[in-house]
Amino acid sequence: MRNLGRWILGVLTVALCQPGGAQVIPCKHTLGCVSALVDFNMMEQYRSHRSDTIAYMEDYLNQFHKLKEIFFEFRVTKRTQKKVDKQRKEIRHAKALVIE
Repeated sequence: MRNLGRWILGVLTVALCQPGGAQVIPCKHTLGCVSALVDFNMMEQYRSHRSDTIAYMEDYLNQFHKLKEIFFEFRVTKRTQKKVDKQRKEIRHAKALVIE
């Protein structure tokens, strides 16, 4: 599980490595948010914690909550799900017409 978090962060870094002008800030926020979550996850796997490790975890969690809004535009709402269901139905219908 530890390597998975670092792997995901590496993939995102490569995918977002060349942002255009207006995309620089969102890319940094995305990487910062995922990095904070991965770091928190790695710290929480310690067998025991001291006050300094708990402080690190709180910092990572606060950083995550500060930057997580970058993902809000991509969350699925009921309206979005309804559109997806409608498009799937249209695609199935079109496929059925092609097969006949």
